[in-house]
Amino acid sequence: MGNISVFVDAGYLFKQGSLALFGPAKGGPGRSWGRHEITFDPEPFMQKLSAWLCQRYPEDQLFRTYWYDGAKSGVPSTEQLAVASLSFVKLRLGRINSAGVQKGVDTLMVRDLMVLSQERSIHRAIVLSGDEDIREGIEYAQDRGVRVAVLGIQAAGGSSQSHELLREADEAILLPLEILEASVTRTPVVEPVSIATPAAIGSAAEPGTGTASTYREAAVIFAKQWIETAPKSSLQALLNGRPTVPGVVDGPLLRHVCAACNVRTIDDESRREIRIAFWGVIDRTV
Repeated sequence: MGNISVFVDAGYLFKQGSLALFGPAKGGPGRSWGRHEITFDPEPFMQKLSAWLCQRYPEDQLFRTYWYDGAKSGVPSTEQLAVASLSFVKLRLGRINSAGVQKGVDTLMVRDLMVLSQERSIHRAIVLSGDEDIREGIEYAQDRGVRVAVLGIQAAGGSSQSHELLREADEAILLPLEILEASVTRTPVVEPVSIATPAAIGSAAEPGTGTASTYREAAVIFAKQWIETAPKSSLQALLNGRPTVPGVVDGPLLRHVCAACNVRTIDDESRREIRIAFWGVIDRTV
């Protein structure tokens, strides 16, 4: 019996997983889905992945799952906090630069492969990624007796992984689609509800004409629809991070209020009132 560790490149998982489930996003052939367009529930993903690996390698036991992702300014999102809260899961965060490009994630994965194999902590590594840049870590682990499987997601137009990466691995396996289906869904679109404002009665509203009451009303509508569709793990992560509303929720909230009230901008004091109204719904519901 030996220990297995799983190394998950979240960027690869979300990009290829959403393409496998939903096909290309609108906007052109091969366009991938944005993070804001999909919802991920980490708990069923981890449970089903663990069960599948235990069936595939019955003589081994799962040691730990390492989750690699990027974060702006190194601050974890609600979704990332939900991942970190799971048992035997270690969150590793790289950075997202000003151009929106993820940096440092491959380095973190290579580092962990090296350390765990050097310390003889694992007997087998399962690497969910498609990036050739992690080959060095795989080679290092193999040289120290670790068997490395590269786990991929089926691509409609061929392989979603580097051919060099696949050749380096001891085995190349595909993630069962049902594991993705249990955890990755399209993010529900909260349709803006038109709310009458003084300026909207009899004429088109001008930018900045929303009122405190219409802002709160729109925030309440958004909060009710959000809490009906959010995974339990996302709700728990939201509660753990209060009083801050994380960007993955705050951005859609403010955009909804703008659309509902027919305004282009919202001042800081009104934003504060909107977030208070949002939290009011959450507190009354949970």
